[in-house]
Formats: sequence, C-alpha cells, structure tokens
Amino acid sequence: MSNSLAIYFATMTGNAESLAQRAHERAVNEGLDARVLKLSHVKPADLANETLALFIVSTWGDGEPPADACDFHYGLEKDSAPAVPGLRFAILGLGDKDYPDFNAFARKLDERLTALGGQRLQERAEADLDFEDTYADWENRVFPAVVAALRGAAVSPA
Repeated sequence: MSNSLAIYFATMTGNAESLAQRAHERAVNEGLDARVLKLSHVKPADLANETLALFIVSTWGDGEPPADACDFHYGLEKDSAPAVPGLRFAILGLGDKDYPDFNAFARKLDERLTALGGQRLQERAEADLDFEDTYADWENRVFPAVVAALRGAAVSPA
C-alpha cells in the first residue's frame, strides 16, 4: 500500500488537469508526498494499492466520462473490479448545469468507489462552469483531511 497522495484527473478541456496540478502544489506545500496521474494511464486494479486519493474529473456529453477516462470507468464498473477497502478518497466533479446529467461521471465514480469499499474523506463537490470558488472551498476542506489521514488521525466526512 502506498503512503502518499495520488491525485487523479480526467479532462476534455484541460480544466481538471490544471486543478490537479494546483492540488499537487498544495500537497507539496503541505509537505506531502504526492503525484498526479491521468486516468487514461490507470487501471482499476491500481487503486487496490492506494490508501489516499483525490479525483478531479469532468463529465462530457450525456453524462459520460471524458475520453481519457473511458477505459478506467468501464473497467471499474465491471463485476471483476477490485475491492478497495483501504482507499480513502475525495472527488471534485466539473460539469455544466445546462446538461441534464450534470456531473454524472463524478457521481458514478463516487458511488462505485464506495460500493467497492472505499471511504470518503469528504463529501463529493460538484462545480459548474465557473469552478474557481467551488475548487477553493473543496481544496480547503480536503487538505486538512488528507494531512490528518496521512498522520493516522480519524477524519469524518463533512
């Protein structure tokens, strides 16, 4: 099991990637061992080796994951997806409220990780097109929980 922070992102326009980089900068400033990973380079089985993860993901089209996360998403939805009981995670979804399936990928990811035994560090945050304030609020809630988790303290979702 890894004792570092994995920051995963999936994006079509680059917004989730830039926010993942910002989260990485915050992690480094907090003195954490952290890495940024694009979901297209990750398999669901990789999550079984993680203890702490942030997911910053967008939703595309009619509630679908971005193209760079399709293989990961469909693999995670399979019955053969691995259990992740040691994973603590937080999710920030980026979307557009003008679409009926606003932030659907973030919601599906949250539900599936929980079903596989993962535990939320914080409740999922969902941002609209103007995501700066939502991101800042999420970051300021998530990082104290991340730091506490890495130091072994119990943290309950807010």
